[in-house]
Amino acid sequence: MKSIKLMIYGGQGGIEGIIEKEGDIKVMGMNGNEMDLLDSDHTSVMPDVILIDARSSGKYGQEVMQFLKEKHPSTPFVIFTDYSENHYLIEAIGHGAAGYVLQDGGTKQVLSAIRQCANGQICLSCLIQIHFNEKAGAGC
Repeated sequence: MKSIKLMIYGGQGGIEGIIEKEGDIKVMGMNGNEMDLLDSDHTSVMPDVILIDARSSGKYGQEVMQFLKEKHPSTPFVIFTDYSENHYLIEAIGHGAAGYVLQDGGTKQVLSAIRQCANGQICLSCLIQIHFNEKAGAGC
């Protein structure tokens, strides 16, 4: 089994400890906030997936997402957040997010999103899918 190299931005909520217990995901590094991200060297680590833990982020992260896509254009990133409003999701997808997972979904959903995005898939939180499907008249 190939190990997934993960970079975490804004991971002050302790999620890295949970992720590190997984045998197939290796946390390659962490940056605590946007300023750490903007000041850090991005050439030393080439992650398979980037996780943006938006819970602890000072801003939502529009600038962070743009910056990440410039520095790692082929690396998928997953937003892990408590923002379920449509405009945040649309903004994230517009900036190239491959995954958008709500905190309410728990650890299993964020781990699943990391794995799916590492395999080239797009992953949206089931709660978001339900919201869009309700508008369209379908289920999750």
